[in-house]
Amino acid sequence: MILTRTPFRLPLGGGSTDLPAYYEKHGGFIFAAAVNLYMYININRPPVDELIRLKYRESEEVEKLDDLKHKMAKAALKRTGIDKMIEVSSNADVPDGTGMGSSASYMVGLLNALHILKGENISKQQLAEEAFDIATSDLGLPDGKQDFYLASFGNFCVLDIAPSGAVAVSNANIPKAVQDDFERRTLLFYTGVRRSSEDILREQQMSVRQNQNDAVELKHQTKRIGQNILGVFENGRLDDFGYLMDEHWKLKRKMSSKMSNNLFDEIYEEAKKNGAFGGKILGAGGGGFFLVYCREGTQDAVRGVFSKHKMKEVPFTVDSAGAQVLLNKPRTHTI
Repeated sequence: MILTRTPFRLPLGGGSTDLPAYYEKHGGFIFAAAVNLYMYININRPPVDELIRLKYRESEEVEKLDDLKHKMAKAALKRTGIDKMIEVSSNADVPDGTGMGSSASYMVGLLNALHILKGENISKQQLAEEAFDIATSDLGLPDGKQDFYLASFGNFCVLDIAPSGAVAVSNANIPKAVQDDFERRTLLFYTGVRRSSEDILREQQMSVRQNQNDAVELKHQTKRIGQNILGVFENGRLDDFGYLMDEHWKLKRKMSSKMSNNLFDEIYEEAKKNGAFGGKILGAGGGGFFLVYCREGTQDAVRGVFSKHKMKEVPFTVDSAGAQVLLNKPRTHTI
């Protein structure tokens, strides 16, 4: 039996410049943090038969890999050459479709477990790239690099993405006092709305390739804001982080009509009136989680705004470990 734990992530700056449509011409920049909300993948090799079993919201039991309905699990098993006598189950701290990179955390966690099962030791970089390649090449998803790398590396993470797609990964130089301030004054709320980011991401990629509505310039501005956000974290000026989030919110609303809605816009403005410097809807937008950064001492007032709208706060801290193997007791049967 093998158990892996893989973190979800909070995008902090540069979001969507990790999409191929943008970075292939201009290079991408991402600053994000992994948090202590996790995807757990458990794999087992039952000795009684050679069936493939999968447990998630549904349960599957098939004789042939091609009959598996779960596309991501099927693709990961195909890539690693495992097509019999395997049981995979998954559990997560937050639902999918909520803007925290759950699909990437699932893929990274599953690949991590499958490589361990095969006795293969691969690097975090290889793990992230393989997961990204399966999602985009094998499954044709419009994903960016960010989610896979944050799931693999964890921590406050900086990604510099070359036009070739090569990613240089570094840990941001964040003082401990700044991290403590960030964790205390940044609040995360679940909207209760789940959605697929696929349509929004496809719309963004198309608009960049065709340069619709100044899409490329908007991405340039997003990259600049992200680089500035990294700077204020490293220099300890987190109030400026809040203002930059507000600037990014306005940009993001221009990128897609699906980023927000009238209710979320009203909640956001009310949160600012009660002490939030700025905020964002995580991921491609449209639902999921609200992230807001507050003036010191106004956290309870901001909490009241979201509580009034039946949105539950989800406490978090920064995860420093990234993808981990918590248990490794594989059976000795030959694959």
